[in-house]
Amino acid sequence: MSKKLNARGFTLIELLIVIIIIGILAAIAFVAYNGATNKAHTAAAQSTLAEVKNKMAEYYADHSSYPAAGASGSTTTNIDNWLAGPEGGNNTTMSTTFTDANGYTYAVTPSGCGDTVASGGAITTGSTACTGFSLTASTKASPNGAITVTN
Repeated sequence: MSKKLNARGFTLIELLIVIIIIGILAAIAFVAYNGATNKAHTAAAQSTLAEVKNKMAEYYADHSSYPAAGASGSTTTNIDNWLAGPEGGNNTTMSTTFTDANGYTYAVTPSGCGDTVASGGAITTGSTACTGFSLTASTKASPNGAITVTN
């Protein structure tokens, strides 16, 4: 009784090797995809910072100062009022602090300011105009890797 081994197919070892190779390739692709999405989110954050910086430059051109943070205890700031108003382009998606769909939190911080600046941009008597600002974009995943623009 002799058996002919004319079997066709793959052995269990060959199948396991193929599965391991596919797993390694999938892991490499996953890491590359995450890197690409992180770069895209960072580019979007930089674009948003540039947009806010341009809005601040528009404010400066109109009022010869940057908007102050607003009255203490106020929930909205002069920056918020201006951005949401017709002069600032009726932009309700931007404010002093806002978060975008990619998880970046943006903060506008005026610097070199006196007491207050009215919501329309007029400087309150006895105060000085804001001379600068800083913009920051940070994520919960990487708060120390924040993007900062200072003027």
